[in-house]
Amino acid sequence: MSSEDLNTKKVNENSSGIIPSEDNAYRITERLAFPRLVGSEGEKKASAIVTDEFKNAGYNPVQRDIFKTSSYNWIFIRFIFLITGSALILLALSFYLSPFLTLSVFVLNLYISYKALTRINKIKLSKNEIYNYETENIFTKLKSKNSCGKIVFIGHWDSKSQTFPTSTRILLFIISVFGSLILLLIYLILSLLRIFLNFNVPILNNILLDLCIIIAIIGAINYFNKTGNDSPGAYDNAAAVGTIIELARFYKKNPIKNIDLIFLSTGSEELNLGGAIHFIQKYKDDFDKSSTFFVNLDLIGGNELIRLITSYGIPRKVSSKKLNQLFIESSKDLNIRLKDIYAPTGAWSDYMPFVHEGFEACWLGSQPGLKMVHTKNDNMSLVSKQGLKNILLLCVDVVKKLEKDYN
Repeated sequence: MSSEDLNTKKVNENSSGIIPSEDNAYRITERLAFPRLVGSEGEKKASAIVTDEFKNAGYNPVQRDIFKTSSYNWIFIRFIFLITGSALILLALSFYLSPFLTLSVFVLNLYISYKALTRINKIKLSKNEIYNYETENIFTKLKSKNSCGKIVFIGHWDSKSQTFPTSTRILLFIISVFGSLILLLIYLILSLLRIFLNFNVPILNNILLDLCIIIAIIGAINYFNKTGNDSPGAYDNAAAVGTIIELARFYKKNPIKNIDLIFLSTGSEELNLGGAIHFIQKYKDDFDKSSTFFVNLDLIGGNELIRLITSYGIPRKVSSKKLNQLFIESSKDLNIRLKDIYAPTGAWSDYMPFVHEGFEACWLGSQPGLKMVHTKNDNMSLVSKQGLKNILLLCVDVVKKLEKDYN
């Protein structure tokens, strides 16, 4: 028997069953902390490990749901900022000629922006097959006695690296997206003023053109943010997979009566939220929107503040009010630091397709780590046992609260 098998056996034998084992979650995280981009050899190795760990947790067979995905979205995102930047400069130039032309270009800008911001809800395959891949969702189910409701724990098992860390990417997105929207609004107002009041200040036109060029350049920097396979992905998102598998093991030994549990490890999150999109499109008819709750774990394991993303996107979309309230209550009951935040753009996660379909879903993350995410420095130094324990305790307490609703 290998030392790894001995460690697994020790965790399973020594766990009291009262609370989940952060040691086991940490061990699985360590086992998965290597580059595993979709389409790589690391991805194949990782899928075998995830399947093996679910079996170690007492689930056999493990469900493996294969689907097609593509890196098309990230290629699209790199180029879309060049297109939107060019359209923004065209908007500024049109204002020198005619306010009616400006309004036409304004509508074009809105259309391009809308298409860019709504691409997260579908898997778009490339016409060039070298950018398309087969990957899989790996999950297990634990049926309860009464099956009054369902909770789905989600954590993606793929990883990626990029030229820029996530914190830089988010900053570029926010500046370019909000800067573009503000300039669009200004040009709309000025165009209407020119049409109805013959209002025109030439120096203002020049200032706005300069601002459009600056925002276009900032957005164009995203073109150089290329995807690679150099990140070990411990914090993003091996820690979540380890946590979910430990929750699966814990509830296998400590079943509950009223709520069915599903433990879902998704593929292709880093390319296009592909695993979450595929899962909800395939199985959404199996879930009742009034009694199904999706808990997404992404960027967890940090030993500092836990972040509960309660809303996201432009326009702002609120996720699950009930889950958000329960996690906030549980954090107070357990004396665990938690803060709810809004993620406007530049950061995506697997809970978004579920929210888009009208389901109750939330996203739990933690600090620190954004400066390291999608870089070679996303390693086990970002993950702590205490950080994993905090997430485990919060999840168990929220399950307990939901379980009481059906007593």
